[in-house]
Amino acid sequence: MKFVKASYHLKTKTVEYEAGDGTRLLKIGGALSWRFNNPGNIIALPNASRQKGRIGAGTVYNPKKNTFVIFSSIEIGEREKCALLKRKYKDNTISEMMLQYAPESAGNDPVAYANFISSESGVSKDKKISDLNVNEFDKVVAAISKKEGGLKPGTEKWVYVTNVTVSDGSRPVADVPFKVTLGSTTYEWKTDAYGKLKTIIHTEQGMAIILKYTNSAGKEDIVYSAVARDETKNILLTRNFSQFSAKTLAENPKVPREKSTQKPIEYIVMSGDSLSKIAERYKTSTDEIAKNNNIKDVSKIFPGQHLTIYGGNTSSPSVYIVSPGDTLAKIAAQNGTTVDELARENNISDPNKIYLGQSIFISTITEDSKASNPVSSSDKQALKPEHSVKKSPVNLNKKILESVGSKNSDEPIALLPHDQREAPWMAIAIREVIEWHGTGEKEITDNYHKLMGSKASLGSTAWCASFANYCLKEAGYDYSKSFTKSSQFPVYDKTKFVEIKNPVYGALMVFRTYIESSDEFTGNGHVTFVYGKTSNGDITGLGGNQGGKTYGGGTIKLSMYSTTKPTSRFKMTVRKKAETPVYQKFYKYYIPVAYKEYHSKISVELPLVDVDDVNKNLFGFDSETKSANDEGGGR
Repeated sequence: MKFVKASYHLKTKTVEYEAGDGTRLLKIGGALSWRFNNPGNIIALPNASRQKGRIGAGTVYNPKKNTFVIFSSIEIGEREKCALLKRKYKDNTISEMMLQYAPESAGNDPVAYANFISSESGVSKDKKISDLNVNEFDKVVAAISKKEGGLKPGTEKWVYVTNVTVSDGSRPVADVPFKVTLGSTTYEWKTDAYGKLKTIIHTEQGMAIILKYTNSAGKEDIVYSAVARDETKNILLTRNFSQFSAKTLAENPKVPREKSTQKPIEYIVMSGDSLSKIAERYKTSTDEIAKNNNIKDVSKIFPGQHLTIYGGNTSSPSVYIVSPGDTLAKIAAQNGTTVDELARENNISDPNKIYLGQSIFISTITEDSKASNPVSSSDKQALKPEHSVKKSPVNLNKKILESVGSKNSDEPIALLPHDQREAPWMAIAIREVIEWHGTGEKEITDNYHKLMGSKASLGSTAWCASFANYCLKEAGYDYSKSFTKSSQFPVYDKTKFVEIKNPVYGALMVFRTYIESSDEFTGNGHVTFVYGKTSNGDITGLGGNQGGKTYGGGTIKLSMYSTTKPTSRFKMTVRKKAETPVYQKFYKYYIPVAYKEYHSKISVELPLVDVDDVNKNLFGFDSETKSANDEGGGR
């Protein structure tokens, strides 16, 4: 089992290890080196990223205060101890090394330590580490482990948990109140910003777990009940918390509706859509939609493309994404409008109820702007944002309106909610690719590592995973905090992502890198979002750090990948060995846990797309460079 984080409880001398699925392992007592998975009792550095395999740190008093690294396993701790000796102390004798490794200022006796190692290993304390042969080095390492406590074991105890996520079938739902009964004690909990309840720890076998939700009639419904066992469970509760209303326009007088009287509706093209299907849904024509959106070929639209129904795309409407702490009143004040206007524009029946990640349509049309800014649709599309301008918001879950009746008939049009919930994070990815449209990573000023809390740069560290997590976070979905920069984050974070067998629009497509000579997994790979498929069956992936040298080392773009053969071959450093031949290959598909219910209802096949066509005509790439098969990604 792979542990992702650890914390130390000083009073009970207990390290609490947490796995990706929430399962805990408690290591109690024993030698510090055993408890911390740290055979060399390596001191924790201020910058945790400099110590590979480190998942935590703990402070002890022996008798002086020292903070030691907690490694994810004994094996990794042993590996890092050996690496430290060879890297930092290679030019030191054993005596010189101990002055730094076990300094007197930390409560040690470096002279006695060096004498112990020499006596135990049979190696002179005046011999340099770099001069030791393999046998001598192993003996010195074993002597250090013995001096540091010999990995004397204490007690191990496994603790299992229940993780609960609340979703509306597509998106996580925040601030949902529950009464949670654990055994004989009842708590009042709410879901967090990512739809998660506090982790329920199985403190004893047979403990009753009951979740109650108060319905609209004021009655408490039991929505989940179980008995705690020696296993970890991940529970997804699906419920439709959105409230919609259907409004019918007045029938008197009955006059034909002019085209100009119907307010424009923003629509995001979904996988499986065609212009004719959209026109039929909204009782308009393909020609009118094409004209209003400057579409030259009515047979060619792209997933994620924004269309304006009923009127030209000339008003530059904005869509605000609800963030934690937002209220409709606050959003209205920030945008110079009223709560009533926002509620009416967005079909919100209860102005006091909005949700994290929800898109709020904000009209920017005023009488003055109509008169003073007559900009055409084609002019709008020609304009590209300056890189210094912050992102314009995108529509993630706007309640688009379906028409019942005809726009030009004398029958009233009933407006019914049409909730676009297909992979909302793809709207963020598409926003980013359109903004940068082929710009190389060294020129992209949005450092996705930094935006996710890391100090790395795009040019120095593979950023495919940071980009994917950024898109999920911006869309209001839970993302990987423990493996933000790892391409394998959907594999490791089992409470947040689930595997699916077949690709769907927006799925996370994970690749792994293997050593050519042994087919051993290196721990590296690539991750991208599924967009469609090519005519020869390859999957097209929209992601960061793609395109290679052709795009300045990598950019955000659409690329094509095989699922049956290696997607790239190259050389890299593996376990300190430079220029190791490796290859990259597709591994599995994943989706966010909160999207599981919506995914189960998807029946459309992936759209057939031409990668270069989409990059140029939807994403705005200026380059005429053709995409290569399997051009790889973050390594």
